[in-house]
Amino acid sequence: MKGCVKLEFIGLNQVKLLNAFAAKGITVKELSKVSQKSMTMWIPLSRKAEALELSEKYGFECSVKEERSAKKTFLGLLPRCGLIVGIISMIVVSIIVSRFVWKIEISGNDRVDELTILRTLKQNGISVGREKNFDRRFVEDALLALDEISAVSAEIVGTTLKVNVVESAVVTPSKQKGDIISLYDAEVTRIVVNSGTAKVKIGDRVPMGTVLIEGAEYDTEGNPLVVTDAQGDIFGKVNFTYTEVATTSGGYVRTGKVQKNTVIKFFGLNIGKTKEPDGKFEAQKTVTRLFSIFPLYAETTEYYELEKAEISLDELVRKTVDKAVSTLIIRAGGSAVSTTSNVAEVAENIYKITVHIEAEVSIGGKRID
Repeated sequence: MKGCVKLEFIGLNQVKLLNAFAAKGITVKELSKVSQKSMTMWIPLSRKAEALELSEKYGFECSVKEERSAKKTFLGLLPRCGLIVGIISMIVVSIIVSRFVWKIEISGNDRVDELTILRTLKQNGISVGREKNFDRRFVEDALLALDEISAVSAEIVGTTLKVNVVESAVVTPSKQKGDIISLYDAEVTRIVVNSGTAKVKIGDRVPMGTVLIEGAEYDTEGNPLVVTDAQGDIFGKVNFTYTEVATTSGGYVRTGKVQKNTVIKFFGLNIGKTKEPDGKFEAQKTVTRLFSIFPLYAETTEYYELEKAEISLDELVRKTVDKAVSTLIIRAGGSAVSTTSNVAEVAENIYKITVHIEAEVSIGGKRID
């Protein structure tokens, strides 16, 4: 695995750190739980700084166990003098080529068509062949303008722009005339038409993009009378998927007790002593500048007391299912909910839980052409 780094993390609440990595879009490979407090993993070398920052935030000690990069590969080839000229030529070409984006990968989109995402990026000046001299937050802001997307993460790996989107649980239709189309692959269960003409009936299975209510009205013989703004609600059975990494044991939760310790720092001198409390705890540091002219700082450390949280696998799955339903269905006004779940052990006492949900939700949204 070139361009990767193997890190060891020592600390408590390992699942919290893994979920933080997932939220940031940091890819984790070959996760290995060495002991109750220690785990190792491979991550992209380009995300090393973010991983170190997250480990410090959640109170983990982090060390680099192994690093594989293009630089080290190059140094290993130097003794082979006969390859130097060829390598230099390849490097020159690679440097030129690596200045540009040659591939765009989209993930996380179920309802939003990939072509819509690519078209939106292109309208904002991001496409294959573009130099990589743009801020990834520009990509995120461009896609957040789409109503169906609630969160975006973007990163450039080599010459590939990787975009991960999180779709909105509730989609607000655009206020414009036109048809109402299906935002999901669904089975129609209820139809309410206020204006326009229903183009589906109860029991129909419709793919995403199907016209549900046409923005037109007809007479009894099927002749068009008027173009109108389609209004109404179409409900259907839709399948959702929710995934989370969680642990049954070895995790810790805060008891509510907090102990603070403040050290004043002035010209390299420390006034006060750092005293760690007994037992298990999480530490969080805050540095405040006390005077604008002189380097006088107050470093406050908050120690949050922890206690071990034991939970059975069945209870862990039940809580994950409840969270999935609350996140994806209840907030979206869904009903008639049924669930199934799959569990895969990724390390000792750490599980990947995937929840499959079928529910009745409003499936219609305005066509945007």
